[in-house]
Amino acid sequence: MKFIAAGAIAGILALGGSAPASAQEDSPASSEIRKIKDRLSSMKITLDFQNSKLDEVIAYIQEYSGLNFHLDAEVGKEGQEPARVTLKLKDVSLKTALKLILNPRDLGCVYRDGVLLITTKARLGGMTVTRVYDVRDLLFRIHDFAGPRVELTTPGGAGAALAGASFTVEEEPKTEITEDFITELIRTNTGDKSWEDASATSVSLVNGLLVISQSKPVHEEIRHLLDLLRQFK
Repeated sequence: MKFIAAGAIAGILALGGSAPASAQEDSPASSEIRKIKDRLSSMKITLDFQNSKLDEVIAYIQEYSGLNFHLDAEVGKEGQEPARVTLKLKDVSLKTALKLILNPRDLGCVYRDGVLLITTKARLGGMTVTRVYDVRDLLFRIHDFAGPRVELTTPGGAGAALAGASFTVEEEPKTEITEDFITELIRTNTGDKSWEDASATSVSLVNGLLVISQSKPVHEEIRHLLDLLRQFK
């Protein structure tokens, strides 16, 4: 087994994407997460592994990067054959290297209390996090602009020639997005049956702030749904 490391931090890269959706993302923990993401994206590494144990590969990446990794016990349960890695890469980002190592084994990585936890994607999907979404801008009336109503006019009674048409604009109906409407919309359009587990998931709206406990994949669905609603502003 041969280890080759090359490169270092190339610089802090700004991550793309939309503005933070929750107040929680401005916390010290979130700031630490952003620093870790920056390092994973910017630090380069070269690897050459031949049938190496997964825990040895992760241990090397930890030593090289200075980041704390931990393999969940679910990954190497007693009686299971240790996962093996055969991989040769040159000058790629740590983020790319980890994806190539973890994805084929149905594994993922999540930040927990200063440590990057590597576990199964099935378990990651079941982990819930709490986020706060500011939706005060959505609590308004959506104007549904109706088209004009056209009435044909025929002066002179039946059989007379068509003389013209009159146009009447219907009154503009208004649809109000209420707190109950938003919470119900989220429950019925995201997360499938995960909302049925009341002990782990929840959604509430207080003073225009949505407080939601859900898994990260469902939070992405919620963010997308709220973005769609904002298109009607």
